[in-house]
Amino acid sequence: MSFLKALIEVLQITAPIFIVIAIGFLIRKINLINDKGVELLNRLAYNIGLPALFFLNITEYRLSEIFDLDIIKVIYCAYGISFVMLFLLSFFIKRSRRTRGAFIAASFRSNMAFMGLPIIWAAYGSLALGRASLVIAFLVPVNIIATVLIFKFFNRGEERLNPKKIIIGFATDPIIIATMLGLFFSYFGLGLPGFIHSSMDIMSGMAVAVALLSIGASFKLSHLKDDYKIVSYMSFNKLIFMPSIVFLLATYVFKIDIFDRNVIVVLFAAPLAVAAYIMAKELRSNHSLIASALIFTTIISALTLSGWLLVFKFI
Repeated sequence: MSFLKALIEVLQITAPIFIVIAIGFLIRKINLINDKGVELLNRLAYNIGLPALFFLNITEYRLSEIFDLDIIKVIYCAYGISFVMLFLLSFFIKRSRRTRGAFIAASFRSNMAFMGLPIIWAAYGSLALGRASLVIAFLVPVNIIATVLIFKFFNRGEERLNPKKIIIGFATDPIIIATMLGLFFSYFGLGLPGFIHSSMDIMSGMAVAVALLSIGASFKLSHLKDDYKIVSYMSFNKLIFMPSIVFLLATYVFKIDIFDRNVIVVLFAAPLAVAAYIMAKELRSNHSLIASALIFTTIISALTLSGWLLVFKFI
């Protein structure tokens, strides 16, 4: 395959995704939607659209077709290696404790559901989406725990850890619930009545569009402060460093199937998650820095995600 042909194929996948994000930004810019409307879009996507999408794509296959223990090994090993390296690296940053905590959180939190899934769906289809849903479900609890612990550690004395609140958050998370139900139905080969399946199919159909529009509408360029140096470091960690670790582990250590490797690398190469900003604000971390990283990584990911997909065409 020629480089030009591969590039055109990749752009056909990524360009529509970022065009919809840009439309979301424009509708917020012309005040077609306000802050409450943006919050509603996020809640619709996370609480209704994405859970329906997760459930349907997991139940479309038997569990043996989408579950692979080696994939779980790759994501947890990559996560652990990245987290330890970022934690150690943070001690070389001559900034406040809050900023160092924000640096770590923004370097590993990925917007897998809102950004990773649309790319994977467009590039690899429904089977990849089913496997990606499982990966996200396995990482959601780890993401939340790691983020909270980092913010608490670098903001000691001001916030108290509330294990009960964290456990309740896991138990009531719509994506975790949808994934667990999907696994149950998939394992036992259960089906849904036709009218319920059709209703969920309609709801899942809105998930990608609403999620992408909400990302664009959430952008406030005023958040993009002048601290570009540390934001650039965070963006490199998020978009290049962490997915590179996944790529190396998947290819040379665990040697998993190329299809699965590509799926999990795309998930880890997704830009910073909006949830990181929300948690940073609630836990009194440097939320302004995370807001800057959120916008910057999303914009730059148009290039880096396209780059990863292009790499997959040849390796």
